[in-house]
Amino acid sequence: MKKKGRAYYETVRPEMLEFIPKSVKKTIEFGCSNGQFSKDIKEKFNTESWGIDIDSEAVKNANAVLDKVILSGAMEVLKDLPKEYFDCVICNDFLEHIINPSEFLIALKPYVTKNAVLICSLPNVRYWKNVSELLFEKDWRYREEGILDSTHLRFFTKKSIQRFLKQSGLELEKIEGINPTKSIRFQIPNILTFGVHNDMKYLQFASRSKFL
Repeated sequence: MKKKGRAYYETVRPEMLEFIPKSVKKTIEFGCSNGQFSKDIKEKFNTESWGIDIDSEAVKNANAVLDKVILSGAMEVLKDLPKEYFDCVICNDFLEHIINPSEFLIALKPYVTKNAVLICSLPNVRYWKNVSELLFEKDWRYREEGILDSTHLRFFTKKSIQRFLKQSGLELEKIEGINPTKSIRFQIPNILTFGVHNDMKYLQFASRSKFL
């Protein structure tokens, strides 16, 4: 598989900051890349921030800005984490890359504090461009990034995200579409159908959930 460019791993996510509780103290970000998002949280909320990633160069860069960064896979690293420690787990565009994301979230519970939250964003497989390609071009073509990133193992809609989080032992507190399209090709049909397919406007859905 062709290695993705550095820009793929270094995307800044300011739209996700509003999902972080003001009371947060200790965070851990899976798929932290160069640590920029957790660095922003650390600076804004004065947190202790950890990161996990499988890219050695990303881990090296993240180590310069975070409190602790570990080069490891998600499930493999759990044995090395302190119990009942983190009050905020971050998984931005990460859970779709692992084989069993529900099993992973359930396995995380011993390592989080009471009322800890999960902050995550997930790609929306019902995004209008993706659906249009499937229906009208009769194609399902994987790419190096985007909805049909060739490394995605799971696919989600807004409805399935809600079910997935509940089945994983979390209580959804907030879910919102992010990165909406501005395309007239979508907006006009959406208006004419009274917004019944409004969820197709968003490239991703962001959420905050509480561990139960």
